Amino acid sequence: MNKPPPAANFKPSLFVLLAAFFAVSLYSCSEDPVAAASVQAHLILDWEDDQSLPVERLSVFIETSSNVRRVESFLVKSGDYTWNVDSPIAFQSGDRQWVGWPHLEPPPGAARPLFPLGNYQVECVDAAGKKDTATFSIVINAALLDAQAVQVENLISAPQKRIAVYSDSNELLYFDTAKNNWIGDTAIFSSVKDSSYYRTSIAAGSALCFLPKKFKEAKEQETKDGEQSDGLE
Repeated sequence: MNKPPPAANFKPSLFVLLAAFFAVSLYSCSEDPVAAASVQAHLILDWEDDQSLPVERLSVFIETSSNVRRVESFLVKSGDYTWNVDSPIAFQSGDRQWVGWPHLEPPPGAARPLFPLGNYQVECVDAAGKKDTATFSIVINAALLDAQAVQVENLISAPQKRIAVYSDSNELLYFDTAKNNWIGDTAIFSSVKDSSYYRTSIAAGSALCFLPKKFKEAKEQETKDGEQSDGLE
């Protein structure tokens, strides 16, 4: 069976952003056998610039009704492909427990690696070797895969938009809907202390779209250039 790279070199800033959907705290251990209740999965589409097509990765987190710290590994399966995660991330959101990984890589071999759309299965394995399974589906507007960043919003009905603002060291400073007074990039950077760049995220069904980075320095330079041009005129 084909085995794509499971989880190589994900960016910590991405996990921090995904974890903003949850309140993170760890559980203590118990002897309960593994029990997978449901799966939260997102096909992450990442636009690096305004001209490129999106790069894909898959974020998979399994909600467990047993003690999440008992899960030692899990598999994700789709058709002939299997992804293996041997050291998953475990955390709690309120009274709900999750285990998973934010950066599975698409199957290799194609000129442009893409995840198959449709049905997937996960299989959790606990410390005693006991297993439990759950399923999820990846359903998106396939036109997003061949879209440039400027086209994204037109391809999503009822988009759920949030702004992720980062420091120069990639620390997530803000992640929520845009404030009412954020009219333009300058207002965003002025409002969030120590901000360096931001990204717009748009959620729709299984898709989680990240538009290109917008940098504070570039905006400051544009403002200076504009002021200089006004003076020359």
